[in-house]
This record gives sequence, structure tokens and C-alpha cells, in this order.
Amino acid sequence: MNNTGPTRDVSISMMRINLLAVPVALLTLFIAGTPFVLIHGWNAVAQSAHAFLRPWVAIPVLLAGIVLHELIHGAAWAFYGEKTLKTIRFGISWSALAPYAHCPEPLTAGAYRLGAAAPGILLGIIPVAIATWIGPSWLFLSGLLLTIAAAGDFLILWTLRGVPSHLLVQDHPSRAGCFVYESTIEGESHT
Repeated sequence: MNNTGPTRDVSISMMRINLLAVPVALLTLFIAGTPFVLIHGWNAVAQSAHAFLRPWVAIPVLLAGIVLHELIHGAAWAFYGEKTLKTIRFGISWSALAPYAHCPEPLTAGAYRLGAAAPGILLGIIPVAIATWIGPSWLFLSGLLLTIAAAGDFLILWTLRGVPSHLLVQDHPSRAGCFVYESTIEGESHT
């Protein structure tokens, strides 16, 4: 078995992903917020917003959340992709006004998916679930916002839905998503 060059571009422009992220964010808001409202009521949402929407809470939590989001992408790709953390590049795309983590080396699609999903789960879904269980707190709104912030990652996962986990992928250097390498045996493509 040998690897040919990338055979498929499974990526979305940063502008398009920002536009598509709006309906995904609204769907995420509905899915994540509905259980909380059903269990605790609308007053609990107001209490959570009151606890979170203080500058000394909201600003540090959101800034830390943004930095942690990208660090978690990088750490997960390094760990599951069996790379060193030095391999991962971090920065800000000023044209898209978006921070990023980028792994320039190929990973399996499974490792790439885990790295793409990890921040949304760890910083968003888990805190929302905990807040839904324990009741109103700043954790609910911060988790909800960080789940919504992962909407682009959820879109990337959607674009990868048909890619087998064992195939190699390489993070796209300027778009959201990756290139897929189809493995070949004696010139035949297997997916």
C-alpha cells in the first residue's frame, strides 16, 4: 500500500463556514438550551445570564475559552495523531477574524475528527450538561456560547461524514477542513 497525493478536497472557505455557522449555531442553541429551559425554566436562563454577563466573568471566560479551544484542537491532534505538539501551528486568520490551530502533517481521519470535536465537547457540551444538571450558573451560558463557537467544527465534521476513519487527511492550510488521501494498492482506489 502506498499513499498518492490528496485526491479530495473536503474543505469550506472561511467566509462560507462563517455564513453556514449561523444556522448551525441556532440549531445548537435550540438543542443545548431546550433541556435546560424544560428542567429549570426561563427564569433560570435569566439567572445564568445575570451570573455570566458581568465583565469580570464574561470577558476572561470567553478569552480563555477561545485560547483553550484552539489549544485543545492542537493537543488532541498531537495526541490522537501521534504527533508532537511542536508540529501544531497556532495563530489568527485576520481576514476571517478567527483564531486557528493547524496540523500541517497528515493524520488519520479518525484522529482529525477527534481533534475537531474535542473543544466543542469539552468546553461546550459538557459544561452545558453539568449546568443543566446542577441548575442556573455562569457555566450554562459560557458552555452554550462555547458550544455555539464550535459550530464551524461541527460543519467540518459533517463534511467528513463519508470519509473512512483509517484514511489519511491533511489539514487545509487556509480553509476549514482537509485534504483526503485515498490509499491505493497496485493502482486501485479503496475507500
